[in-house]
Amino acid sequence: MWTSALQLVFIGFYLQQDLFPTTLKRLDLSDNFLASPDPVTFLSLSFLSLAANRFYCDCNLESFLKWLNVTNVTFASPTEEYRCEFPAALQNLPLENFSRVIEPCGEDDAKAIQDLQLALFIFNAVLVITVILSGFIYARLRGHIFIIYKTIVGRVLEGPKPNLPVDEVQYDAFLSFSENDYGWVEAALLKKLDNQFSEENLFRCCFEARDFLPGEDHLTNIRDAIWSSRKTVCVVSKEFLKDGWCLEAFTLAQGRMLEELTNVLVMVVVGKMAHYQLMKYHAVRAFVQRREYLTWPEDPQDLEWFYERLVSKILKDTKVKKFAEDQPEPAQPDAQPQEEEGIQLENIGPIPCQL
Repeated sequence: MWTSALQLVFIGFYLQQDLFPTTLKRLDLSDNFLASPDPVTFLSLSFLSLAANRFYCDCNLESFLKWLNVTNVTFASPTEEYRCEFPAALQNLPLENFSRVIEPCGEDDAKAIQDLQLALFIFNAVLVITVILSGFIYARLRGHIFIIYKTIVGRVLEGPKPNLPVDEVQYDAFLSFSENDYGWVEAALLKKLDNQFSEENLFRCCFEARDFLPGEDHLTNIRDAIWSSRKTVCVVSKEFLKDGWCLEAFTLAQGRMLEELTNVLVMVVVGKMAHYQLMKYHAVRAFVQRREYLTWPEDPQDLEWFYERLVSKILKDTKVKKFAEDQPEPAQPDAQPQEEEGIQLENIGPIPCQL
């Protein structure tokens, strides 16, 4: 049986395995568009014509190419003349040549999966390394990074140093601390803040050893220092809590804060001190429970950040809320305080303070 009427383009796409009868021996499919024919369709044939067909050369043509090399079917034209029509990059390429470079479809998917896995591995590796390096840099170099940041911000964004507010007060800050802590306060705070210790410093500070009037009642000196200063900085240490005058100064400063409803009291906790020790006295306890306070950093890298926050609190005036627990009461130290170690100087690092 000779069949020559199959000249439809769609026949190339939809050649089913049972399309032709098993008794069919001769078939002419020339001048068709057999994109990726299934060789099972031609098993009953002994003669086949595929001349001038337009083949789509991709991985789906693999089984057909293998069949061409092993089949006993007689072709009307040499198989060497069969050529690729699509895609454009392979146009006119002989099928014989294409059979040598064709890659199975499964390999394309496998390669795509491998590429994706490699990309995910590289991304995860970079992410993990970045996180580890970021943690290491933060732990070891955050102090230097903060200095660089403040230098850039100060020069590029903020410009020259701000002028202090001009008002009627005599001092910018009154530093209240125990006389047993004077050496530490001088090294850690006064040399960083008071302009009489360094011309680079911004503030006119008041403290007992230098600025209290001799012969004047001590309570009067404390009261005058508080009301003659824009802010009161209480350096709360173990020695501070054992000093009745220090606690009285804290109470007076808190009373002024509640009267003016402005953050005129700055509390700095220094030394190794348990939280319960701050809760022994009503005025300190009320402040700790409701207000923000500063803590001297354990890591020297955090000193610059601490000084920045302290200066910001001294410079900025913000309103505060009044709570029922804030009602100041006379503060009395414990009758028999235990002997406790003073503030250590090991955390005062050599990092210069750029205020």
